[in-house]
Amino acid sequence: MRLFHNARVYSFDAPSRSFTRSDSVLVDQHRIVAVGEEPAGVGALRVDAGGAVIIPALADCHVHLAGSGYLSGTRDLSLVRSNHALHAAVERLPVDGGVVVGGRYDDALWPGGPADATALERFHSHRIAMLTRIDSHSSIVNARTLQWLELPRGVEGIERGEDGVPTGRLTRDANWRAQARFAERMPLEVRRAAERRAVDLALSRGVAHLHAQLVGLARDDYPAEIAAMRALPANVHPKICEPDPELARSFGLPYVGGDVFLDGSIGSGTAAMSAPYCGGGSGTLRFDDDGLFAYFESSERLGIAAGVHAIGDAAIDQALRVWRRVLDDRPSGNGCRHFIEHFELASDEHIQTCARLGIALSMQPQFDAAWGGSDELYERRLGVERTRWMNRLARIERAGAMLCGGSDSPVCELDPFAGMQAAVDHHQPSERLSRHAALAMYSVNAARFGYAERTTGDVRAGLNADFAVLDRDPFDGASFSDCRVLQTWIGGACVYGAGAL
Repeated sequence: MRLFHNARVYSFDAPSRSFTRSDSVLVDQHRIVAVGEEPAGVGALRVDAGGAVIIPALADCHVHLAGSGYLSGTRDLSLVRSNHALHAAVERLPVDGGVVVGGRYDDALWPGGPADATALERFHSHRIAMLTRIDSHSSIVNARTLQWLELPRGVEGIERGEDGVPTGRLTRDANWRAQARFAERMPLEVRRAAERRAVDLALSRGVAHLHAQLVGLARDDYPAEIAAMRALPANVHPKICEPDPELARSFGLPYVGGDVFLDGSIGSGTAAMSAPYCGGGSGTLRFDDDGLFAYFESSERLGIAAGVHAIGDAAIDQALRVWRRVLDDRPSGNGCRHFIEHFELASDEHIQTCARLGIALSMQPQFDAAWGGSDELYERRLGVERTRWMNRLARIERAGAMLCGGSDSPVCELDPFAGMQAAVDHHQPSERLSRHAALAMYSVNAARFGYAERTTGDVRAGLNADFAVLDRDPFDGASFSDCRVLQTWIGGACVYGAGAL
């Protein structure tokens, strides 16, 4: 046994919806035995925490592991701020087997207009080359790559200039087909190394639970991919992003979906809106109601929680319209925790419907930090009024819907502390969460989202010894963003920071 004492230990109190503080936690092998007690006559190794803070191990409820690890280092274009700067970055991109990939550029507000294929043509015209936008909902390829892709005639999403010639920018189905081809070409050892890099980063940030979105895989690849996820040194929840609950059930998964796209993204102009964007266009829905009904109905019948990606209000409205039809306007009769990812532009009615039907909401507070506020992306694309309705965290929390936190990494940083800080600093004061609610998003709520609340998600007797040790206290003056993780423990084992205490 180990007794961590001289600590600030935070456990969740359900009646008050807040975290309460104790000064010790007793761990026996894999589980927590007691909190705030020093049982007499129990032989335990005493660990002086030196006043360090112990909180539940954290979760990221929406992450792309391979992309997070792969689009790092010189492949990371997130600091590029113009087409001119893009040229220098593209010239430095590594070439692996004649293939060039970069990503995470955010060109929504670049001077002179969005990114184009000029840099790829200048430096890599003879290579297979692609750049993916930060949201992954659009990409850029050179002419050589477009020819190699052999996209079907009439496929949606190949942008063309006034002369009818492709510009190299891909959206919608063309974009996803292109990214799937590149994923197929990635050597397996490269993919596994990228996934491991992402998990190691997560562990260093107190994350023990990762909801990994599996997008663009061939059906025969799922067994090996899910086995690889389960072998990683974190608790990985594989989310098969296809509208196929039978496939999820065959792997013993209680959920399916996640990035089953009802629409696109605001940055790429493809999120489905009930009113046009400020620059025109309103995005498109990728399902009709009957197709979505078939997915939802089969999931509910099989007892599998179904999830969808819905960002624009038209996509959210469609998801809830179909859920009301499937569920007869009541919570799941099979106890399924159906869910919507992102849920960015939501009305009061949408939020109330989710609370009534028990629809969980997996959201990313860092989106607001990146694109909320005056004259930022949301305001430029949607106008001032609609910007007030983006990422409505506090309204959702007050309504009683299940609110869970993630990063959508590599879209945002795989860092729950950045997410929690964004939640308490929301650019709309009325949508700011308390520090307690912010931590709950990434701990106790996330455990419920993963059907794991009986084993993890809190520092409480009887649960697995899954916790993070911090150098300072976010409930006593420190900001989440200033906290440094000293150790991460999973199942009673220190998986990051051994020797830090």
